Amino acid sequence: MSDGTLPAPRGDLAGFAPYRTQQMDAEVRLQSNEWAEPNPAARHLREEDLERVLLNRYPKAATELLAALAERYGVGPEQIVLGNGSNEVLLYSFLLFGGHGRRTLLFQPTYSMHARLTQTAGGTVAEERIGLPYAVTRERALGAVERHRPEIVVICSPNNPTGTLVDEDVILAVARAAPRSLVVVDEAYADFAGVSVVPRIAERPNLVVVRTFSKARAAAGLRLGLLIAHPTVAAMYRAVQLPYNVSALTAAVAARVARDEAEVPRRVRQCAVEREKVSAALARVPAVETFDSVTNFVLFRIRSGAVDDAHARFLREGVLVRDVSSWPGCAGCLRVSIGTPRENDRFVAALDSVFGRVKA
Repeated sequence: MSDGTLPAPRGDLAGFAPYRTQQMDAEVRLQSNEWAEPNPAARHLREEDLERVLLNRYPKAATELLAALAERYGVGPEQIVLGNGSNEVLLYSFLLFGGHGRRTLLFQPTYSMHARLTQTAGGTVAEERIGLPYAVTRERALGAVERHRPEIVVICSPNNPTGTLVDEDVILAVARAAPRSLVVVDEAYADFAGVSVVPRIAERPNLVVVRTFSKARAAAGLRLGLLIAHPTVAAMYRAVQLPYNVSALTAAVAARVARDEAEVPRRVRQCAVEREKVSAALARVPAVETFDSVTNFVLFRIRSGAVDDAHARFLREGVLVRDVSSWPGCAGCLRVSIGTPRENDRFVAALDSVFGRVKA
């Protein structure tokens, strides 16, 4: 019979709470930055395609998927490392180049998983508080690198939760200033901005780029991410990654999604129109400050009052947005994803009830 004694986790992880994205019930869900239009797997795989996906065998190398991605990004297939979502390849980065006694530099506010994964891998987080509006300048970035001497630098561009770009010149300056450090550029939302530093990897081998199928490719349920690196660095990742980490079914669907290039620009165009509608509506609300975005979400800050009250009022209107007020530098902030035109209209209509009469 057990005496109630439990195994003890590492001290720095003992107080960890599970990662949550606020999954309350709501008619309109604008909290997770997913693509809101349905994208069923049946659109990409026919019955005869499924017959070729054998579940009794371990997955073969995803050659079709790697070839499609290599063509899309203008790199060799050997430069691509696949993961079960982009968080997995990010975790490999912190396990391989971070860990005990090693430091990761983050420019806050930014994606909260970067800090969580650093700590999970046993590393230490060093924060440069940029604040809002979010502007990572060359001087600020290089000064932080000089002070903290990190083994890993993470730059999220476009940044989550602010929706802003970090200039390529800033990223390259950091990579040049710290040639022995890994510079991770999280480009989860880069399709919406139309920019990428992938072409610069050849000249800066300490630069790696992380992409995802969860945003403009409308495949968050597929759980597929990828990392693009110099061939020698990519080989380091493959040496530590889990075997068969991408299922045969995921690889088969993803290969078709990766070839469906017409849909991505269509979504980007639609997002730009809808983002402008949402931003313009927020700009007419005196009670909030809205920040410019190039992504599929908009960050806004409540000038006075409790942010959790505003979040609850949105929920009473059937609209779920993301409360990011606990993120470093985001006090008083909510983030709204860009949904379907109908969903965005519901959000705009809710503004009157949440904040009072909207200024004309």
